[in-house]
Amino acid sequence: MENYELNISTPPKRLNGYFPKGHRPFNKGIPMKEWMDGRKIRKVLKCLDIGRKLGNGKYLAGHNKRECISIKDGKLTAYNSITEAAKILRAKGIKINARNINAVCNCKLVKNGKYSYIRKRAGGFQWFFADDIEKYKDLIC
Repeated sequence: MENYELNISTPPKRLNGYFPKGHRPFNKGIPMKEWMDGRKIRKVLKCLDIGRKLGNGKYLAGHNKRECISIKDGKLTAYNSITEAAKILRAKGIKINARNINAVCNCKLVKNGKYSYIRKRAGGFQWFFADDIEKYKDLIC
């Protein structure tokens, strides 16, 4: 009878869901054709193509920004976006928040305990989107 040596290598233990430093994945540097069947490869490539066409445009910050306008004492100031307006005014020392500007521009209902109201101003300014010219036209003249 011959003696056989049993050599079983155990996979590396994961720490907090990550492999330890220096671990080499089984498929690194090996073409997909060698470790994945054709049906699965076609499915992966199809999903990659869809993702490349869509891109991340609708998930990136600032994809839906709109120009806004502030009015105070008859002075009109235009900003590229609500967040930019909040940053600029905070740098000048005015206590203002982008969320409050957004509530004014969108005429959102603000709930305060058992009372609710539509916000008219934020930081002492009246706010409008640049598209809504009819709303602030009479305030300028």
